[in-house]
Parts: sequence; C-alpha cells; structure tokens
Amino acid sequence: MFPRRLLRLLILVVGLSLAAGGLGKAAGSDPVGFINELVDQALKALDNKQLSTEDRARQFRELLDQDFDMTRIAHFVLGRYWKEASEQDRQRFQMLFEEYVVRAYAQRFSDYSGEKVKITGSRPESETSTLVQSQIIRPDGAPPAKVDWRVRKADGGFKIVDVDVEGVSMVLTQREEFSSVIQRSGGLAGLNKTLEQKLASGDTTLAAPPGAKRD
Repeated sequence: MFPRRLLRLLILVVGLSLAAGGLGKAAGSDPVGFINELVDQALKALDNKQLSTEDRARQFRELLDQDFDMTRIAHFVLGRYWKEASEQDRQRFQMLFEEYVVRAYAQRFSDYSGEKVKITGSRPESETSTLVQSQIIRPDGAPPAKVDWRVRKADGGFKIVDVDVEGVSMVLTQREEFSSVIQRSGGLAGLNKTLEQKLASGDTTLAAPPGAKRD
C-alpha cells in the first residue's frame, strides 16, 4: 500500500507547484531557475486564503497547460495501453485525466500547513531532461522530505514531467493505479468510463495506489 505520509507529501508537492497557476507561466533561464520561480509563486499564492475551491481549480488547470507536459504524462501513465487505444479514446482520456488531476489536488490543497521548499541541487539526465533536487522543510521540526522534479526542455522553455517524493514517482504511481483499473474494466474505454463516473460523483480516488520506485 502507498504510505499515507508519502501520499500526503506527494499531494502537497504537486499542490505547491499547482498553486502558482494564474500568476503567469514560470520562466527561468535553466531548470533550477524554473523550479525556483514556480515554487516562489506557489508560496505567495498559498498566502491568499480567500481563494475558493473553484478559483483554485481554475488556476490549477491553467498551470497544468503552462508548466506540466500533460500530453507526455498522459501518454506515459497509459504505457502500452496508449498504442492499443483508439485516437478518440486517447483524446478523451487526456481531457478526463487533466480534470481528474485538477479535482484531486484542488480538494486536498488544505493539507498545506506552512511547509517550505529548498532547492538543494540538480543533475542532467539527458540533453533535454534535468533532475532538480529539493527538500520540503516542515514547520513541526520533522526531518525534511526529499523531492525531485524532472524537468524537460521544450518549446524554448521548461516543463515538469514528473515529481518524486522520497523515491515515490507521481507518474509511476498513477500508471500503476490506472493499469489496475484498465485490467478490471477491459481497456482504455473502460478507464474513461470509470473516470467519468468518479468525476460525476465528486470522488477522485480510484484505488489506494501502490508505491512506485525508480531504479
């Protein structure tokens, strides 16, 4: 089972980045600068306690389009099922997946309780991909949590393609969760139907996702 503490941190980290929505696309001349600016914008947005859940959802959606490579992420989380699906089902999934992410993190954004993000380093993984390393500093004095941001160079700027919290990958976790649903429901069309039903009911939990570690 996915440890509850790591799940909360994963929600918090993605929520931190998504909080910057509506404040403009993060810039930065390099991946570290990009993440630094994104985090700075997020922390400022967190101080605004007057935003409604609807306002946050709208901001999240804007930022997903601006600073997360949602097409690449959606393709990855489907894995081999992407090739097996029709173009119509792929397009439908991308729309439902984005709405699922928006709803899931918007609803849990109240988990924030004064945590800060400290950038600790970076390393290139390829010509286009960089791992930006950071820590979540918690106000209760608990040990910092290690957070890695995978940033890809794209269209003259940068986009986030994954977030790892203490070795637990957001996209790998989502991939395992969705794969389980696809196997039960008989394909991507079945997953899309499940997502539609969950979103209609306001429930954004498909299952308790397993931890997913990178090698």
